[in-house]
Amino acid sequence: MDFRLYVALLVPSVLATLLPDVLEPLEPRLALIIKVIFIVWIPASLYISFRLLCRIIAQMPVEQLLPLRGHELERRVPERLEHYITLITYGHAWLSLGRLLDVIHPLGFFPLAVMMAYTLITAVAFGRCLLIAGINQNHWGHFFDLYILNDLFLRVFIRVIRKVTTLFS
Repeated sequence: MDFRLYVALLVPSVLATLLPDVLEPLEPRLALIIKVIFIVWIPASLYISFRLLCRIIAQMPVEQLLPLRGHELERRVPERLEHYITLITYGHAWLSLGRLLDVIHPLGFFPLAVMMAYTLITAVAFGRCLLIAGINQNHWGHFFDLYILNDLFLRVFIRVIRKVTTLFS
């Protein structure tokens, strides 16, 4: 499967997650029915997009997926869409899971603290899913930077929480 076709498959899925917000003022019953359908459709969409990502990454050579780092930046080679394929899939997963959480328990617009925690956890969980699927970190493209940053922040946060709890216990 071509990665452009894969990205083209993700776009309608992302647009469909916005459908209930558009239909809510016009047809509240239809928007409610679509939200109920999302409970089944979103996990299936995430699974299919993740499996297709694994297949696409397995077919591409590593040098197509690696973003330029370090001394290679001086060559000014334009970046390609392949460098962003994992990041695009993570964006799809982030938006879809956010919509699923909103369908299950509507919070309205997420407060900033909840959004940051949600982003941290989903980025690390998505990275761990990639590792479990056997995808080497060299194939992650620009998502690798996001994963490393969130993983580091989450580990530091957990250590601080452990220290504070042992201090007060």
